[in-house]
Amino acid sequence: MDNETYEFNESQNQLILDLSKKMLFVSYFLIASGVLGALAGIITIMQGGFSALVQGVVLLVTGIWTINASKAFKLIVETQGNDIENLMGALGQLRKLYTLQFWLFMISLIFVAIGLILIVIFGVAANIG
Repeated sequence: MDNETYEFNESQNQLILDLSKKMLFVSYFLIASGVLGALAGIITIMQGGFSALVQGVVLLVTGIWTINASKAFKLIVETQGNDIENLMGALGQLRKLYTLQFWLFMISLIFVAIGLILIVIFGVAANIG
């Protein structure tokens, strides 16, 4: 069978469309949360806070990338003759999204580890002094 002319059947298309719709909903939620978080961050930055702004921006970017992945999956259902190519494009978008999340989590873990080390060091130093 020629991969370039393969078409998913109606049941498969419905599964892909359902995934796309759920991804789109999640992306809107992430974007709204990101905007609210960024606004809260801007307000708290004046009081010395910074984490809410970073969290808001991260959610906003993740939401935008989720929209891109959702649209790529929906393209599979909406077009004819390119299902496999569109599927590979959608998987590429999904991989980008999860690569972003992977690195954001890794960076977060590094900061948490540094924070814990500093707490231990300064907590021990405070108890000694």
